[in-house]
Amino acid sequence: MSQTVHITAIVTVAAEHAAAAEQAFAACVVSSRKEEACRQYVISRDTEKAGRFVANEIWASEAGFEAHLASPHFKVLGEVLAKCGAQAEIMKVQPLDESADAA
Repeated sequence: MSQTVHITAIVTVAAEHAAAAEQAFAACVVSSRKEEACRQYVISRDTEKAGRFVANEIWASEAGFEAHLASPHFKVLGEVLAKCGAQAEIMKVQPLDESADAA
């Protein structure tokens, strides 16, 4: 069995672009959750800093994650975030709790 891929990303845009970024994230969530390899895809809005978002994702395999990155809906998200001047920190993480792969 392939090893699951866990992603945590922090994306920040200027406050005046927060609504546009949130719309783009919402659209991407719908399509991403339909991907076969998607086990979890949650985007959260920071309630204390406008324009900061956190993504928590679990993919069934590295190939599934790579397919997501190449998907049309993810490319659209990237284009919108680029227009918003987004800064992103993307981390591949490994949960300390092995049961997290059961998600």
